Amino acid sequence: MVKKMAHSDEDIARPEASRMVRGRGRFLDDIKLPGMCYAAFVRSLHAHANITQIHVDEALKIPGAIAVLTPEEVLPYVEPVRPAAPGSSEFARPYDRYPLPPGKVAFVGEPILAVAAETPHIAEDMLDAITIDYEPIPSVTDVDQSLAPGAPTIHQGMADNIVFYREFGGGDTDKAFQQAELVLEKTFHFPRQTAVPLEGRGVIASFDSGLDRLTIWTSSRSPHQSRSVFSTVMRLPEYSVRVISPDTGGEFGIKGTGYPEAIVLAFLSKKINRPVKWVEDRMENLLACAHAHEQRVEVSVAARGDGSVLGIRSKVLVDQGAHCLGPTSAGLEPMTTGQSIVGPYRIENYDCQAYGVLTNKCPGGPYRGVGTIQGVFVIERIMDLIAQALKLDPAEVRNRNFIQPHELPYNTVAGRLYDSGDYPGSLDKLLQLSEYKDLRQAQQQANSRGEHLGIGISCFVEHTSTGSQDYHKRGVYGLPAFDSATIRVDARGNVTAAVSARSTGQSHESVFANLVARELGVPYETVKILEGDTDATPFGSGTGVSRSAVSTGGAIRLAAQDIKQKILELARFFLENEEGDLDIVDGEVFVLADPSRRVSIARVAASAYDASREVSLPENIERGLQVTRSFDPPHQVFGNGAHLAVVRVAPDTGVVKLEKYFVVEDCGTIMDHVIVEGQVVGAVAMGIGNALLEELRYDDGGQLLTGSFMDYLVPTSLDIPEIQTLHTESPSPFTEGGVKGVGEAGTVGAYSAVANAVADALLPLGVELTEPPVGPERVWAMINAAQGNPG
Repeated sequence: MVKKMAHSDEDIARPEASRMVRGRGRFLDDIKLPGMCYAAFVRSLHAHANITQIHVDEALKIPGAIAVLTPEEVLPYVEPVRPAAPGSSEFARPYDRYPLPPGKVAFVGEPILAVAAETPHIAEDMLDAITIDYEPIPSVTDVDQSLAPGAPTIHQGMADNIVFYREFGGGDTDKAFQQAELVLEKTFHFPRQTAVPLEGRGVIASFDSGLDRLTIWTSSRSPHQSRSVFSTVMRLPEYSVRVISPDTGGEFGIKGTGYPEAIVLAFLSKKINRPVKWVEDRMENLLACAHAHEQRVEVSVAARGDGSVLGIRSKVLVDQGAHCLGPTSAGLEPMTTGQSIVGPYRIENYDCQAYGVLTNKCPGGPYRGVGTIQGVFVIERIMDLIAQALKLDPAEVRNRNFIQPHELPYNTVAGRLYDSGDYPGSLDKLLQLSEYKDLRQAQQQANSRGEHLGIGISCFVEHTSTGSQDYHKRGVYGLPAFDSATIRVDARGNVTAAVSARSTGQSHESVFANLVARELGVPYETVKILEGDTDATPFGSGTGVSRSAVSTGGAIRLAAQDIKQKILELARFFLENEEGDLDIVDGEVFVLADPSRRVSIARVAASAYDASREVSLPENIERGLQVTRSFDPPHQVFGNGAHLAVVRVAPDTGVVKLEKYFVVEDCGTIMDHVIVEGQVVGAVAMGIGNALLEELRYDDGGQLLTGSFMDYLVPTSLDIPEIQTLHTESPSPFTEGGVKGVGEAGTVGAYSAVANAVADALLPLGVELTEPPVGPERVWAMINAAQGNPG
């Protein structure tokens, strides 16, 4: 039975779960408006080409065709989307991107024009009837081509294709390498990948010409930031734009702001004066949604003979594609990877060169674990390679390099401030949980039988909840980094909390309701969370960067504390208690010294609205019970963890079987154990897919070769073993309640743990792993190459 007062997160009703399992979720494609029509996009067939002519007449003759929207129609009336606006970053180079490209395309799949029709099928027929004349231009499809002297530039006004560059670090790497007893130089290649949510991107736009008001429905994690983009690009005041974010069928970072299709739909609705809907299909999702993770990282490491690291030099080259999505994306991956390479280790000498490079491929954007998974992969492979070179146990090498708990907070040489944690303690708990010594003995026995069993460890820190100060340190300005909450207690004592964040699977409805209930001392069932509507919620950054628990949760705590204080002051008029301490439990205010003296919050709240027949408040008491507070994290906060994977590799086929998986996770004070467990396990499954299967491939001409699930492989439940977890807590000193984020941690740890396990299994065969994913094709090729059989 559900308790009235929510003390445990395991015994609360979860309204979002009940709604989903009963098929009552309301996703974007479930929404149908009167008079709504449907849009589709003509997309570029070339990676780089001038558009010489567009022929649309035949399309408009099709029965049910409504309109065609060309770049020339849009250009005079909209502002460009600026991935790095002038002055927004001192390290990123600004350029303009228009919703539809005026005269030139930069990647296969770039939207060129939009059509509107009475049905989706008619819209597709219109696309077939449109022809476009192209003049192909030489393209660049990898960073080496893009950086080569004389390479064609992708955007007008740019001298080259470098969209971001920054050098950072500290200490004396020259001295570190002079003192080194071991020097490793490695180059790691990371594949292009993307999130593949069950629900792709989608938009419904409805422009009311009478009110000059735009309403947008979109599965966005950041409705208020989306409203700002629509306001700017459409040249409308923000009060004339409403963004509604319905239930979301997966997001993982890719449904942020700045997509051209959404802007085009807004303008298309304005042109035809009708609501218009667009939902991408799976090919569009793989072809033209945000891609991420494609990098080359060159690294040199200096170490002592005992395995302790003296210094690191790194060069991070990120393939950004043809555009960068959002104001921070130009530097998001390069900086995050570069800063993550030092890991949870005491690295005192470090130099990094971080590049963002444009190519003629799908634009780059954030995707769960963006940048961090590559940095962690690099340092965790390095730890194993040091252990291999010095014939030490991989766990021993890590223990010799960890930052110790008493050293925290700790300023890293890469420019981060780690807040709290016990990194050696997490690894120690992992070794106990997995029975590590027994696993190593089992491995020796398996190897003696000619089998290839591998054990991989990954230790990491995960940056969460970036605040404005951290953006400014990275040279990024003009980007909101706070979140807000408005809490209102009505005259009957019921509580509404409107928040700026939008749940994309994090169960805000129950997690935040339980937080409000705990902070106020009211029954969980009396709390309602409002989110996803800019007309009903306060402004804020939104969900992403593993931030909701910290930033939105922090705002809720502050607002609840203010509301609680006012309730306690009003309760004194009922309890005739002017000085004694009061508290609230289960919806009742009582005197601590005499708990029999109590009054319900409902009675107190009625007085705040002049609806009480018991108490009439003095005129100097402000009426109402409503407070809005915001929280901007003063520093990034860092979760940490340790993962261990056990794999078995079949050398004849390259097939990797994941047999066991263990996780120790520290995300600070845990707000909701059930949700944290779900986030970690789900993210581990995604990380396993990243490590073993997922890769977007292009040919030399910039054509996508993996445009369906026949080619872009994702894991199923059959690929995921039982995941054993252990949660620890090291409260952050920088956040309300000591919480940290956790949404990306599982992905971050799994990527390198699985790769290290495969590398360990292949070590007897002379294989050195520097390039994921480690699926059968690549594993088989590496084995044959190591044995002198190119294959």
